[in-house]
Amino acid sequence: MFKTVRAVNGWFRLAKKSDIDNILSEIVLSERQEKIFGMFYLKKQDINFIADTLFISPTVVSVELRAIRDKIYAIIQQ
Repeated sequence: MFKTVRAVNGWFRLAKKSDIDNILSEIVLSERQEKIFGMFYLKKQDINFIADTLFISPTVVSVELRAIRDKIYAIIQQ
């Protein structure tokens, strides 16, 4: 898992808006995953803030982030 986190975070450090748009067009995210994606990766909000805002536990946010990272990792490794 650490390899996935590292690769995705590294990709986001160098990504442009068009790169992010391309990734989002290639993966399917649930409504909650879209919100978490935007809050975490685009707005740079922390897990606890996201959990409080969406009325879910930080564990659920972490699980959703893992699913999002796995989807992104599959695309950027192609």
